[in-house]
Amino acid sequence: MSVKTFKPLPVGNEDFVSLRNKGHYYVDKTPYLKNVFTDPSSVLLFTRPRRFGKTLLMDMFASYLRLAPDGSDNRKYKEKIFEGLEILKDKEFSDKYMGQFPVICLSLKSVDGRDFKDAYGKLAELVAGLGEQFSFLKDSEKISKEQKEELSILSNKLKLINPDYSFILTGSLKTYSNCLYKHYGKKVILLIDEYDVPLAKASEKGYHSDMVTLISQFFDVMKITPNNNDYEEYPIEKIVLTGCLKVAKNSIFTGVNNISVNTVISREPSFDSIIGFTKDETLKLLKDYELEEYTSMVKENYDGYRFNKKEMFCPWDVVKFVNQARELKDNGSEDEVFAENYWINSTSSNVLLSYLGYLSDKATEKMQSLMSNECIETCINDSMNYDTLSKHDEVDFFSLLLHTGYLTSDGYRTVDEESGKPKALYSLRIPNLEIRECFESNILEHFKEKATLGENKAMLIAKALFEGDCDTARVNIRELLRGYVSVRDFATKAKPENFYHGFLSGVFTNCSDGISDYLSNNVSGDGYADIIFKNADEDTVVVVEIKSSKSDDDFLEDTRAALEQIESNRYYEPYLKKVNVKTIYCYGISFYKKDCYIEVKKIK
Repeated sequence: MSVKTFKPLPVGNEDFVSLRNKGHYYVDKTPYLKNVFTDPSSVLLFTRPRRFGKTLLMDMFASYLRLAPDGSDNRKYKEKIFEGLEILKDKEFSDKYMGQFPVICLSLKSVDGRDFKDAYGKLAELVAGLGEQFSFLKDSEKISKEQKEELSILSNKLKLINPDYSFILTGSLKTYSNCLYKHYGKKVILLIDEYDVPLAKASEKGYHSDMVTLISQFFDVMKITPNNNDYEEYPIEKIVLTGCLKVAKNSIFTGVNNISVNTVISREPSFDSIIGFTKDETLKLLKDYELEEYTSMVKENYDGYRFNKKEMFCPWDVVKFVNQARELKDNGSEDEVFAENYWINSTSSNVLLSYLGYLSDKATEKMQSLMSNECIETCINDSMNYDTLSKHDEVDFFSLLLHTGYLTSDGYRTVDEESGKPKALYSLRIPNLEIRECFESNILEHFKEKATLGENKAMLIAKALFEGDCDTARVNIRELLRGYVSVRDFATKAKPENFYHGFLSGVFTNCSDGISDYLSNNVSGDGYADIIFKNADEDTVVVVEIKSSKSDDDFLEDTRAALEQIESNRYYEPYLKKVNVKTIYCYGISFYKKDCYIEVKKIK
């Protein structure tokens, strides 16, 4: 047990000033202030998976840049908040930027609802909150009477919800920017966190088209930048957005010039580690909390991401693990420290489940490769729209998994298409054990739903085997097999039969009400039978021997070899003398890719 006093960890705290005032541990991302705000682009968009620290980063930006309500830079206070952080070492930059801008900072992560009306109300509530923050503008002598009337409406949620005032709601960022610019005589910094959450939620709940229209109008403010010359005065200095996906420009970003987008596969090294923990930052965190002995555990479960060429860890996972491990060690329970899965119950975990049923055979094979700890190659759509996800396109599916943190990229190679135009094929893999477990959970849930859907195909297969009906069993096995992905990681020297054995085991676990005494790889007769089970009445026994054929030309030979193996090892022997067992069916089932062939021999 350590006697050292450790800083509190920022578990769930995304408020930078609160974090610093309370003395919480902070991984210093302040050097990126200079990278971002000296970048020549008027609009910067950073896309990273959820829970990688985007919100805290944006709040840090706001805390550094924001001037005080009275227009002062509040220098002493800010120097206290940022004391010990790297950015204060750059005096020239701090003199020019610290406390020098009116800042509008908002997160759209709460703009969600059962329907469009609910979500519209959440946006109205968010904008009304800005009205309270900027209430001092109503008394400004530099703002016109008409604009003050708009500000009055913007601070009134009940009015904003009224569709008659929708033009004021959607124009709110433009109104606030113009008013702040007039009041202070300084250009505005606009920070929008999780900009695409309303679109993602709307896509899930069926009102995506309405939300695109609303958010497009709400973001119309992005056209008011120095590089768009439709305005005599430019009230906005820079706009920074964060999100999960880069939404195609032909929807939200139509008409926005000089926009720079940095994604998980962007080849711009200056922003590689702006969001997330680097390897060095993670190792330092473990060392600072005297948890170095868990380095391998943390690396195996929470590492594995590559943003461009930078090795990155998920901050949410690492901080929660350190907090839990430190508490257990302090209580003398270090033996109970383990790598918990923090993603498994996340709101984005249904991404996999909702798409698995629509994958092509080729995409299903790629999923199997991923589950076998292999890389797959695919094109990536880095400018997708949330509404296109409903088309269940293979490229969009794997692109979504990459952008949401379920996959990571080890790089790409360029190949020439038939048209002669080069395209990039990205090498993708599952980043770590935590995410692999999420895959397993989603895949097993999907297979269970598919196997028990409608007439319950698993039960149809079992019923056919209890009746000696090979044709019905084969038809239903083939249908389930086409969408099956094994969650087991088979070694390269493992028997090919293992894949199909796992498949049939998954089938029969989904019809437990119709079968009894299920045995797998169990001693029976003179050997180990692949699968044996009884019906619910326990008067019929099924014995299954599985073979993996090298081609479908070998089906007949392999299937009969399976039956001969059952016969020579007498797997059915223990059931011959049981008076309650009236019937014994022995099956040889041979598989090749997504097809199978079945033969039966009735022993009793």
